[in-house]
Amino acid sequence: MIKYIIFDFDGTLTKKKGNFWREIWNRLQYSTDKNSYYYFLYKSFMEKKITHAEWCDLTLKAFNKRNFNKTIFDELVRNVELMKNARELIEHLYKSGKKIHIVSGNIVDVIESVLHDSLVYIERISANDFVFGKNGELIKIVGTKYDYEGKAKYVEELCKTKNLKPEEICFVGNSVNDEYVYTAGVKTICINPTETNENDSKIWNKVIITDDLIDLENELL
Repeated sequence: MIKYIIFDFDGTLTKKKGNFWREIWNRLQYSTDKNSYYYFLYKSFMEKKITHAEWCDLTLKAFNKRNFNKTIFDELVRNVELMKNARELIEHLYKSGKKIHIVSGNIVDVIESVLHDSLVYIERISANDFVFGKNGELIKIVGTKYDYEGKAKYVEELCKTKNLKPEEICFVGNSVNDEYVYTAGVKTICINPTETNENDSKIWNKVIITDDLIDLENELL
């Protein structure tokens, strides 16, 4: 029986408008195509030429060159929309006794702002963090250690600290940074796949295409 449910955030609980990080780069009038610095950093990380911390530091420098600040950040957050019935699904799962975690490559403040009243149903959120100065300037990006391969590590640590078996956990994601979770032995659901091989049954146990998250309920209860 599933006891814990771990959700990704971007494109999983939210409408698929694009990666929030990409939205920042675009708002700052940077290109994000395959010839861009944005993509160069991503590729360098994926090829293990830079660490996640270095990726965050280099991103911070690029953001600061274009005067990224809390005002722009808040503007972008207001554009993030949850999927239809996301709140209802979370509430139903909570009331059925499930523990709900969010493990995301997004930013903690984004997740908390968008979920708002639904936060009472979430046991833990793990994501990157933005540190803003007193004048609203971005002074630090604190990278999460639980993205990409780190998502599998998160599951393994959860099993150890909560004395869980992998089959008691279900992970719901949608993209390439969620592909590593299967190595921890948990059930994996891919919703509205983006930049992932949804046909690989080793990575994804089930694929669901929907614009209404309540469609996931029977799979998670």
